[in-house]
Amino acid sequence: MLRILGKTNIDFQSKRHVAMTISGVVILIGLISMVMHGGPNYSIDFSGGLSILLRFIHPEELPPITENMVRRSLARIDLGSSEVKMSRSAEGEDLQITVKEEGRYRPPEALIRSKLHEELTQQWSVVPDDQIDPEGLPDMSGISCVAVSTEASEKPLREILQSAAVDNPQLILHRTVDGEPIFILAGEGRDSVSRLRKVLAEDYPEYGFDFRSIDRVGPRIGAELRTKAILAIVAALFLIIIYLWWRFELLFGFAAVMALFHDVLITLGIFSLLDMEISVVIIGAFLTLVGYSLNDTIVVFDRIRENLKRFKDRSYEETINISINATLSRTFITSGTTLTVVLVLFLKGGEVLHSFALALLIGIIVGTYSSIYIASPILVEWAQRTGKAPGVKVKRR
Repeated sequence: MLRILGKTNIDFQSKRHVAMTISGVVILIGLISMVMHGGPNYSIDFSGGLSILLRFIHPEELPPITENMVRRSLARIDLGSSEVKMSRSAEGEDLQITVKEEGRYRPPEALIRSKLHEELTQQWSVVPDDQIDPEGLPDMSGISCVAVSTEASEKPLREILQSAAVDNPQLILHRTVDGEPIFILAGEGRDSVSRLRKVLAEDYPEYGFDFRSIDRVGPRIGAELRTKAILAIVAALFLIIIYLWWRFELLFGFAAVMALFHDVLITLGIFSLLDMEISVVIIGAFLTLVGYSLNDTIVVFDRIRENLKRFKDRSYEETINISINATLSRTFITSGTTLTVVLVLFLKGGEVLHSFALALLIGIIVGTYSSIYIASPILVEWAQRTGKAPGVKVKRR
C-alpha cells in the first residue's frame, strides 16, 4: 500500500480531552449564532418565497445597474427587506433577488377565471391560443389574458374584470380564426414579479432587462420540504446505528453517530456564522459528508477490531492509537485528493455551487478530524469508565 507519511506513532488519545473541549466550544458558538439568528437561515426551499434571477442589458454609454440601485427600486414597492446580491457567470453578471415574504401566488389569468366561475351564470368556454386570430390583436406582452366564447354582453364581463384582483384590466372584443366573436379579458398581476417588472421599467427606462429564472415556493410546501429533509437525516443516522450494531456492536454505532452529529452541528454553525442559507442543495451536501465521514470512521473501526485481537497485551488506549496511526496514511491520501477536487469546485464552480462546495470542504476537514478525535475517544472513555472494552469480550487494563 502507498504510504505518504511513513510509519507514525502519534499519541492521539492523550489529546482527546483538549480536542473534545475545542469541539464543544465551536459547537456552542455555532448554536449561540443560530439562536441569535432565530434558527438556521433557511432558503426559500424550506421557508417559502420567491427567487428571481435578473440580467440587465445596459447601453455602453451608461453605467451598469448596481445592487443598491435595485434595492431603492424594491423599497418603492414595499420589498425593501428583500435580499439582493450580484452573481457572476461565464455569460455575464446577474442579480439574484430573494423575497422571503411572498404570499400565495395566483396568476392574473387564474384570478380572472375564478371570477368568471363565481359571477357569470351564462355558458362560456375558454378559447385555446391556437384558435385566436393574431391579426389586429394589440400588443399583449407582459399581460396575462383569458379568451372566452360566451353569449354574455360586454357590460357583465367588464364588471367581472373590474372586480378581479388585477391591474390595468382590459376587455377586448376579438375573433377566432374561423371568424367567431370572442372576448379577451386581460390584466397585470399584483404579485412581486409584476410589481418589480413595472418599477424597473419606470426607474430605468434606458435599460433592458431579462428575467432569467423565477422560482416560487409556497410556505406550506417549504414546511413540508423542511420536515422531509430533517426526517431524511434522522433516518440515515438511525440506519447507520443499525448497520454498525450488526457489523461491530452497539457502542461503535453510537460513537459513529455522535461523530456525525458533531460534523453536521459544526457545519451548521459555520453556515450560521457566515449567514449563509440552508437549501435543498446544502442538505444534499450534509448527507454527502455524512457518508464520507462514516466511511473514514468505519475504516478506523475495522483496524481497531483487528488490532484488539492482535495486541492483547496492550491497553485499549494504546491499541486505538496504533489503529489510527496505521490508517493515517490512507486517510491523508483520501482526504487530500478529495479536498483538492472540492477546493477547485469551491474556487471555480461559480455562485451556484459555492455553498455546496463550502459545505463539502468543511465536512471533509471536520469528518476526518471527528474519526480520530470524536468517534475513537468515545470508545476509550467508555472502556476507562466502565472497565468494559468495546469490540472484545475480555476486560482490558
